[in-house]
Amino acid sequence: MPLMKRQTRLAVATGACALLCAQPAQAVTTVFFNAAQTATVVSTNMASTTVSSTGYLFNYSLDNWWYPTISLGPGTPTGRFSSVNWPNGVQAQTITAGPTGLLTSQISASITIKRVDGLPFDLTSFTAKILGNTAGAGASFEIMPQLNGQDGFANPLTFDATGYAGNTFSYNTPTLTGFETYNISLWMDFALTGLTLIDPSAPLPVTLLVSNTSSNYVRLYWPTQAVNYFLQSSPDLAPGHFTNAGSAPLTEGGNQVVILPTTNSHLFFRLAQ
Repeated sequence: MPLMKRQTRLAVATGACALLCAQPAQAVTTVFFNAAQTATVVSTNMASTTVSSTGYLFNYSLDNWWYPTISLGPGTPTGRFSSVNWPNGVQAQTITAGPTGLLTSQISASITIKRVDGLPFDLTSFTAKILGNTAGAGASFEIMPQLNGQDGFANPLTFDATGYAGNTFSYNTPTLTGFETYNISLWMDFALTGLTLIDPSAPLPVTLLVSNTSSNYVRLYWPTQAVNYFLQSSPDLAPGHFTNAGSAPLTEGGNQVVILPTTNSHLFFRLAQ
């Protein structure tokens, strides 16, 4: 694994394999949602927001044109309250309003999941909570996968979502493998509260880079395409001595970045999975 050595006010590479080491091929399983998984907003508008976390993108619908007195005439959009927020899950809202007021027909709530690098992955299970009553009319979660921009099935897969606000439903989805995009929709507001995704591709060789900041901190960074890596440090090269270093990385441009204070002692750094 990549190793870096840090000294007071200076970080330098150490060893013949300091900058680049290939990882063995293995599938990487990511289970959402937990407090250790941070989410960064990538884009947002009046109808949806996209966040990035652990190498995946989540785009979820929002009813941001809505306002409390919308049935009485023009007003200032406030959007509707979200009851499930990261890291507890991702909530999607039906879209009931637009720039000119209430829509004639509401648009289903939806969550679209992709990888940051755009490569295929598997969605093997999910848990979702409905946020309104569907017992009267009945409802189903609909999932349509896509590959190369084309629908994976003639019709979406359906999973029963008939119940009352707050009910949760869990399903295994063994047929959702090898697609680039998964769209999950429901005619009622809902939230994903559990999700298992598998990246079947081999991890890329990763370069761990280092520089000093203007305030004499150490900046360690690696490409965002290298998903599911985390930074570790050790005072020596003994494998059992490495522990997680610093806080969760921040996304800056095309890199994941961790900034640490300098010390008077040597530390070795590596990326691990």
